[in-house]
Amino acid sequence: MKKRILLLIMAAVLLLNTAALAQAESADTRVFDYAELFSADEVETLRAAIIDFQENTGYDFAILITSENLGTTDYQQLADDFYVSKSLGLGMNDTAVLCYLDLYGDSYYYISVYGDLKNLMATEDIQYLIDQSLPYFTQGSFSDGFLWMMHILTEALTNIGSVNQTTRVFDYAEILSDEERTTLEAAIADFRTLSDRDFLFLSTYEEMEGNENGDYMMEFYKSHGFGSGEYRSGMMIYLDLFAGSYYIQNFGDMDSYVPQESLNLIMQQSNPLMAEGRVLDAALTVINAYSQYFQ
Repeated sequence: MKKRILLLIMAAVLLLNTAALAQAESADTRVFDYAELFSADEVETLRAAIIDFQENTGYDFAILITSENLGTTDYQQLADDFYVSKSLGLGMNDTAVLCYLDLYGDSYYYISVYGDLKNLMATEDIQYLIDQSLPYFTQGSFSDGFLWMMHILTEALTNIGSVNQTTRVFDYAEILSDEERTTLEAAIADFRTLSDRDFLFLSTYEEMEGNENGDYMMEFYKSHGFGSGEYRSGMMIYLDLFAGSYYIQNFGDMDSYVPQESLNLIMQQSNPLMAEGRVLDAALTVINAYSQYFQ
């Protein structure tokens, strides 16, 4: 079950037939202006902004503009094909935002998201971006509309942890029931109040290149503004269902409170519960054990 955590974007996915767009681009091209809407200066400004977006969020951003009849209505498939054929996406989960402005006929504007953003953004979030950027387009300020979008997304994505203080259960593998998720969120909230440290639960089920040692949890924690205090201290339980593995990871100064030897003992306590599929009980066992160090 998806959990909305931003107030940002709504789905409308229509990209284009890559066969109809056979033009030479460099491998790092992210502005696909087949309608020649932008000036050369605007293209360079957008490319620079996209590089900043990539560096700040760890995610990809692409703009596609067409002005011809693509001859098909299977827009989701076209979007997926374009995403794959252009090798879009950054991070272990190949995350990307694709914006498509179709100037053919009555004109339409669409946004599609991939990877992490399919979990992080709800349909209302995408609609918000569409609604707020359309006035730029109607005024003819197309590049300004895309620049505004990158700015607001950067602010939202890099501050998820600080802006949304109530969501700390990111169950993308959907292994918890609604009641279990509520119980776990409450237990995490109590721990955070007690310790003044952050605590996250994350689960995934996709195959992710480079995640053989559970490194995705590090990427997720650090890129979204989680953690408390100067050192962004906290901990995370991560279940990688694709690999059949789970991890407990300290961040910031948490090692000074729960050193590695103690963490190993906590793992031993929760291992049998995880093996039995009692995920909530295992997570609560970890939280209770960590809480003992802050009594």
